[in-house]
Amino acid sequence: MFLIGFEKLIYFLFFISYRTSFDTLVDILKNMMSHEKEIDAQQNGLDNQHDLPVYHRIRDTLNTFKHEVDNFESEKKRQFSSLASVVLQFSKTFAPIMGELMIKTVQTKEELEQVLKVLEENLPSYYFQRIVAELAKLITNDDSCSFIAQLTVEQKLDLAEWFIQEKKRPAFIFDLLKDSVFNQSSVDKQRCQSLIQQLRQSDDLYLKQQAMEYTVSWD
Repeated sequence: MFLIGFEKLIYFLFFISYRTSFDTLVDILKNMMSHEKEIDAQQNGLDNQHDLPVYHRIRDTLNTFKHEVDNFESEKKRQFSSLASVVLQFSKTFAPIMGELMIKTVQTKEELEQVLKVLEENLPSYYFQRIVAELAKLITNDDSCSFIAQLTVEQKLDLAEWFIQEKKRPAFIFDLLKDSVFNQSSVDKQRCQSLIQQLRQSDDLYLKQQAMEYTVSWD
């Protein structure tokens, strides 16, 4: 099974993920990870330290899922959180790919928070903060997070208040505020001013610096 060509492996993974249990896909990835040394030793064209066939196959498979995730049913999209935990136990350097993949599947603010929880539980604090900064830019992209793209300006403001005041994740939402909320003429300016004041009092000095340097574009 592990000696089949990579293109056939990709095809097989997608075939089962569309037509059978999502658990089957997870099992195949787990088996590949558990046979990492064996596969790398047998299929590595250089030596056991550099080419890393298993790592690159998993990376390429996840990237393919990222581009094809819209074709999955809603129920299977929700299972990517469980897949993320498995993959991150194998290598935490897959966090950017898994974060982006999960972001593309969210349909509610709670699911968006769950993405951050999964990453937070599986990553060292310093690396988690780095990934949050990357995802903060990602959620302003309509193609990367269709859930947020469908929200009105007021709903985006509600979302930002929820993440800042209830979930205590201001760094995650600041880019969205700057790019899609604060610059809108129809936005509730008093609520925006309140959020800016909160951000300027943040214990996160980098976020505080950004908030203090930011100037709204209102007339």
